[in-house]
Order: sequence, then C-alpha cells, then structure tokens
Amino acid sequence: MRRVFVILQKEWIEIRQQWTLLFTIVLPPLFLTVLPLFVLAQFNRENLQTHGSVSIDYPSMQGMTFKEALQTQVGMQLSIMYVLLPGIITSVIASYSVIGEKTSRTLEPVLATPIRTWELLLGKSLAALIPGVGVTWLSGFIFLLGLPFFVDQRVFGAIVSPGWLVLFLLWSPLLALIAIAIMLAVSSRVNDARSAQQVSAWLIIPFLAVFFGQLAGVQVLGPVFTVIVALILGVLAIVTLWVAVRIFQRETILTRWK
Repeated sequence: MRRVFVILQKEWIEIRQQWTLLFTIVLPPLFLTVLPLFVLAQFNRENLQTHGSVSIDYPSMQGMTFKEALQTQVGMQLSIMYVLLPGIITSVIASYSVIGEKTSRTLEPVLATPIRTWELLLGKSLAALIPGVGVTWLSGFIFLLGLPFFVDQRVFGAIVSPGWLVLFLLWSPLLALIAIAIMLAVSSRVNDARSAQQVSAWLIIPFLAVFFGQLAGVQVLGPVFTVIVALILGVLAIVTLWVAVRIFQRETILTRWK
C-alpha cells in the first residue's frame, strides 16, 4: 500500500498545480450550496398560497399547501445534484490523471517503474474520489444545516428523506467510483480528455431515468429500494475497477504514445 500512497500524494501535488482542476473541485459544490438555499428563500418573499392543501400524486406532498409543495419539488430537484456532482468532479480529475499526464509526458516514467497496475490505478482512483466526494459531502451537510432556516419541518422531511440520505451517502461515492474506473479505462485508449468524459457521461442517463420517475410518482426512492440499488452499484464498482485494470495495458500505452 506504500506505493498507492506515493501515487496518491503525487496526484494531489499535480492537482494543486492545475488551476482548472481546482476550480472544478471547488466552484460547483460552492454553487450548489448557495443556489438551493437562495431559491428556497425566494418562496418566503413571494405572496404564495399558504393555507389549504393540494392534491398531488407524490406521497410526501399529500396535504401540503401550494407553497410547501412547490418548495418540496424544487428542493428535491436541486438536492439531487449532490448525487451527480461527485461523478462529474471525479471524471474531470481522472481524465487528466491519464490523458493530462500523457500530454505532459509524466506518465511514461511512472509506467516504467515496478509499480503494479492495480496499485497505480488505485492511487489515481483515490486521488480523484477523495476530493470529489469530500467537497460534495461538505457542501451537502452545509445545505442540510441551512435548509431549516428557509423551510418548515414538513418540507425539510420531504426533501431530506431516508431514501435521499442513502443516495447522498452511498450512491454518490459509488457512482463516482464507477465513473473513475470508466474514465481510467477509456483514457488509456484515447488521446482526448473530452472523448473520455463523453463516454462516462452515459453513466448518468439510467440514474436520471430513476430520478424523473421519482418526480412523476412512478417510483418512490424509499430506503429499501435505494439500499438495494446501492448494493448493485457496489458490485458494479468492483467489476468496473477490475475491467479497468485488465484494459490498462501499460506496455501498449508506452509504445502507442511515443
């Protein structure tokens, strides 16, 4: 594991030297911390209906006033970005980790060392996963602390449901890990970071289908359903990492990129 930590430290040093990567890590979580709270705060300024209830198919909104239901729906739509954000951040970091180093000619010396392929990819994966998930969790917890100041307890409970907590704490790092594995595998085969990022973007589509089904009332993301999916994502993460190690042929990369 010592070699893994060496790669991890090396990657973080290079990240600190790249302003584009630093902005990618810091600015989106900061934006998603301020935007949801700002939008929800605007409902308190508007002259919206606060009495009576509305009939909505979504179970957690039953009996809510128009204002409460609107706050809940907007809050759910914005809070779901905390699940997608780690995958986006880590994809950018992981794509640079291979293609960026290939461009700067810093990857070849590492590949020529006795380090094992799985050690190299594990170090690069952790270098992308830790900051991506860490800043997302930090901004998400700030959002949770600030949310009660702008919505009542019922709206808070609908937005921060047990299912959402599973998404936030389990789905987000697992999706990020899958995205990293895909990025590392694809980046070893292409020379363009954008091409690699476009491939990993397909990972989001099935998740968006589940999310919009949730908003339409077709599928409620309860804790049981989300935990089952989290277990499936865990297996997929292990499989994709294994495939990435198998695909990452260092000898071929060294000869192809010369």
